[in-house]
Amino acid sequence: MGLLSCLALFSFWSIADAEEQKTSSLSPASSTEYSPERHAIQNEKLAPVAVQRFAEQQAVTLGTGTAEAHWKNADLDFYPLGPGTHSWLVQAEFEGKPIGYMIITAIEQGQLLLSEYGHGEQSPYNNELLGQALDRQHVNFEALLAGGGELHLGYALPLLAYWKVEQPNHPALYIDATNGDVLPSEFLNLLEADSKQNSASITDLSTTPSLSVDPLHLRPVFNPADNLLWITSKPVAADRAQDVIQHGENQEIVFSAGDHNVVYGGPLPVSGYQLWHTDQEAESIYIALGGKSSIQRFVPLSTLQQDGQFYILKP
Repeated sequence: MGLLSCLALFSFWSIADAEEQKTSSLSPASSTEYSPERHAIQNEKLAPVAVQRFAEQQAVTLGTGTAEAHWKNADLDFYPLGPGTHSWLVQAEFEGKPIGYMIITAIEQGQLLLSEYGHGEQSPYNNELLGQALDRQHVNFEALLAGGGELHLGYALPLLAYWKVEQPNHPALYIDATNGDVLPSEFLNLLEADSKQNSASITDLSTTPSLSVDPLHLRPVFNPADNLLWITSKPVAADRAQDVIQHGENQEIVFSAGDHNVVYGGPLPVSGYQLWHTDQEAESIYIALGGKSSIQRFVPLSTLQQDGQFYILKP
């Protein structure tokens, strides 16, 4: 069994028994094995029906931003994210090929939020980075499994995707899933304890406003560490951030959350945006972060402004 399948298997043990989960993997079943009924049953175990409906709506919406119908016709696979299973990783595939991902989170009010999404083959849970991080920590993956260890996918708002590695008689090890960095265990222990205390009853919004998205607007990517002059510049005023991102095509813009960069993997370059619209003509914007030394992740501007600010890199 490959690393990817093992990780999927461990992630699901808390939801279904191991024998059933042997049929699950982060790769789609072959056409000869695929059963719509079985697929629906597996998804129901891994994500509530309300989450599945919400994910389907978001996928259809993302499909309006391109002439291709890939998102609209994508197969969606769900993976619960701890602690407390408040979030789900949704991997979208079309004709057996990954086309993007979504992370959906149930917030305290019981509403569902599209916390982030990405286009293409990348995922915020990078198994290659995980393997490298385990090697640096002298943790053998096969020995971990054989010795009763556990591996869990974790997620915490605003943007922290991580692996939790539990070894018998050892403190838990937390690894940033997007860059392989080891995260401070004290911080993650407090975060997980707080998350487990908070629970929300998911509101099934069977009727939602009609949504559409504009085509992607991408910018050249760069590494904020290559030129640190942005640190000396004043942050962009909050009410000007969207305008600067949309119309400052020739400017390099950095997002930094200061002391909270540990939960963003930042500071990160702004590498694009995508506008969302409702049938009532309301508008929101998702900002693309990363894309050079990390994956590109689309996140609501409102989420980013809760903790961080944008800086223009002066030439």
